[in-house]
Amino acid sequence: MSVSSLLQRLDNAQPVVSYRDMYLTGSQPLRFMSDHVDEKVMRFNSNLAKVAVRSVANRIRLRNITAEVDGRDVSEVARRLVRDADLPMMLQSILMESLGLGSAYLLVWVDEFGCPVVTGESARHMAVERDPITNSVFEAVKRWQAVDANGVVTEEHVVHYTRTRIVHLTRDATQGKLSFRSAVDNPLGVVPVVPLINIERVGDHVGGSVIDDLAPLVDALNKLIVDMMVASEATSKPKRFATGVVLDDDDEGGFIADEGFSVDDGEPEILDDAPGVKAPFKDSDGMWVSEQSEAKFGQLPGADLKGYQTAVDIIVQQIMAVTSLPAHMVGITTANPSTAEALRASEVSLSDNAKDRLKVINRPLEWAIRLLVAIAQGVPPNRVTVDLEWEDTATRSIAQEADAASKLRNEEVISEDDARRLVGAGEEI
Repeated sequence: MSVSSLLQRLDNAQPVVSYRDMYLTGSQPLRFMSDHVDEKVMRFNSNLAKVAVRSVANRIRLRNITAEVDGRDVSEVARRLVRDADLPMMLQSILMESLGLGSAYLLVWVDEFGCPVVTGESARHMAVERDPITNSVFEAVKRWQAVDANGVVTEEHVVHYTRTRIVHLTRDATQGKLSFRSAVDNPLGVVPVVPLINIERVGDHVGGSVIDDLAPLVDALNKLIVDMMVASEATSKPKRFATGVVLDDDDEGGFIADEGFSVDDGEPEILDDAPGVKAPFKDSDGMWVSEQSEAKFGQLPGADLKGYQTAVDIIVQQIMAVTSLPAHMVGITTANPSTAEALRASEVSLSDNAKDRLKVINRPLEWAIRLLVAIAQGVPPNRVTVDLEWEDTATRSIAQEADAASKLRNEEVISEDDARRLVGAGEEI
């Protein structure tokens, strides 16, 4: 494909990426509102979309790496390269991007000192083209913009990655044609870009996101909560009424109570809904007194907000069904598990969801580490093999894991190092 075709593919993906990113960051406007919304509450958001994505990403943790080059063990070298490249730290943010936006990318290359590095790339800046037969990446493009101190775009940069060459192109703010800036040969023989696509269906090269199903439910939840806040504000001060009070036109400024009334100190209030009419009583906690025998005073009941709670509970239940989030993670405090076993059981669906996503990212991450080792060892990537070991996605119970590790070690099923890693006491990546 040409560079312009890859850039067009990148542009075509931006509406979906921007839509998902808006909900992931909680910056979407209120929806389903028939009336004008005050700017103070316009950006209100109960961001359960981020909770749903983060709850899965946080359960995917890398435990150990084993690597070989032509049958020679280089596991320690691989672990050092991964640590030096800050891949464990970067992994959580990459998972958030992949699960939330549908796709993310790892770019493996060398820094100015010739050391192999890995950088995380967003779907907002990168696109790839795959071989229709092998599904391998044979072209990729990355685009970013340079801005000045005032935020004005001064230059656009485009890097085109192929199996043999990497070309850097630029164009100025006039959006003219791309011009050549520099190029380097690619000794790896493969494109050094690794897509992390959150695949949900066969042939899915864009990636899916739980936000697609979650967005209307989050919008409905935010609308209900804002309605409840507005209703609470309107009824926070009970409304009082008086009947049988005669208003005489005794004042040039408008109607006031006749002389038979004793009013609070201070000037009478002007009624907002009746210009020129003055209230006979000041809106305070003072006593209201009237000489009219038929005068009656009372207070209107406040609004009952329980209906909002019922509606919110219905929406939250739907959110739980879509995201596999347990009740205690969406704010239902009455459902807090009382024991570690109950906590683990309540999060089974969420743990299974994380296991499914782990299968999706395992091979791409293995390939990224293979590229790291290949660059460091000066060999082609096909001579490197990498295996990854992951932490259990379920909520940990230290007592159960320690008991299981002890029994497995006594029966010589696992080694002492494996037992230590099983309980989290081994060396971390």
